[in-house]
Amino acid sequence: MFTGTAEELRARQAQARELAEQAAALLDQIDALGLGAGGGQLHTPGGVIRIRPGQGWTVADR
Repeated sequence: MFTGTAEELRARQAQARELAEQAAALLDQIDALGLGAGGGQLHTPGGVIRIRPGQGWTVADR
């Protein structure tokens, strides 16, 4: 459980979101290899990473 300040929490949430966006970009790159598209979704502290047809992997708030 996080026990820091509200400011620290916001900073960590922003960092988690940035990392989730990087993970989504990596999943797009893997799909672009043409070996078969991934599917499903990943739940992370930075948001839900999910595949959207025609849009690739995206990060959405919960």
